[in-house]
Amino acid sequence: MKKLMAIVGVIVGLAGGQALAAYTVDLGSVQPYPMADWSSINPDSIGGDWGGFGSGGDNYTNPTTATWDHKCMTIWGQTDSRIATITFPGEVDSMVIRHLDGLALDSAGGGGDDFEVFVDYVYWGTYVSNPAINEYWVETTFSGAAGTVLMLIATDPAWADQSTWGQVGIDRIVAIPEPVTLVLLGLGGLMLRRRQSA
Repeated sequence: MKKLMAIVGVIVGLAGGQALAAYTVDLGSVQPYPMADWSSINPDSIGGDWGGFGSGGDNYTNPTTATWDHKCMTIWGQTDSRIATITFPGEVDSMVIRHLDGLALDSAGGGGDDFEVFVDYVYWGTYVSNPAINEYWVETTFSGAAGTVLMLIATDPAWADQSTWGQVGIDRIVAIPEPVTLVLLGLGGLMLRRRQSA
């Protein structure tokens, strides 16, 4: 019993420090969780600079969270939906999203990089893009009530050249599991191991 309590204490300690693995999605190469209404991989399917991805990395600064594939997807799918989703295996309460920011693509503001973040239909925040003369990649942290289904909504008008809801390119998402979820996952694994050894 003492051994069990010690292991539980370690799990709780790790959860409190968020030391266990985060849920990572590297759009374009590593997509281990269910996803819906995303575009095809870019710049493979649509040419352009893509903040340096499409030009051999001219304006691309390697992110603080390592990824080197120079690929991304946008928040619109084959049905021209302005909503894209990812379902994580457990509840998350914060995440870092690496996304494209910069100029709108037409005079009406279409193709801009503004978007909203919801998790389980609960609002987490809005990103308002910077109307710069070039596009660049930024990392933004969002947090809110814990949930499993991430919903990103592109909020700018459709880009006239593509008939899509903006060119909101997403490179990478690192979602942090809620501490309670980490504890439950750890305890579940522990109980399974004890059952197998019995």
